[in-house]
Amino acid sequence: MIIDRVEIQNLSLTREKIADRRILKMDNLMEKEKFLLSLVYAIQELETPLSSEEKEQLQDVSEQLADDPTAWEIYTKPLVEEIISNNSSLNKIFQDVQSKLEKIDKIPQDVLPTAEELATVTPTKNQPQERPITRINSADLKSNEITNMCIQVISSPEPSETVKKVSKLDKLLNL
Repeated sequence: MIIDRVEIQNLSLTREKIADRRILKMDNLMEKEKFLLSLVYAIQELETPLSSEEKEQLQDVSEQLADDPTAWEIYTKPLVEEIISNNSSLNKIFQDVQSKLEKIDKIPQDVLPTAEELATVTPTKNQPQERPITRINSADLKSNEITNMCIQVISSPEPSETVKKVSKLDKLLNL
């Protein structure tokens, strides 16, 4: 079988496209994780309680994250952005936290609460389904730990109280 230079070039370009897509997926996942962490931190720092409507909206977000995490860009993120933008205090804190998290290249796993730690601070009644957690390495950054943590926090009856009980989160902003 003879492969000419054009075919070799096309194979090389295809490999580059695949690598570009992987980098884009990693960037999108990291952006989503930082966005969700910013939300949780903002809820934690919020001085005024969330309204019952905001809590209901966060319940919808947690259900959407649990049921279909692939709908992040088209449904879930816009819903969260609406919740944030409609609460000026939450929005200000969110923006501050997000700018701090932007400076962190990689979120260390040791600053995230484990499933066992979350179980001790979140109510057990009506727990949403968790996404499977895959152990990550630098080649495959597909982890749902942050998503699962956010689902549990924002689906609780009092997200601001629940997140304050998650002690490991404070370490991340101090990096």
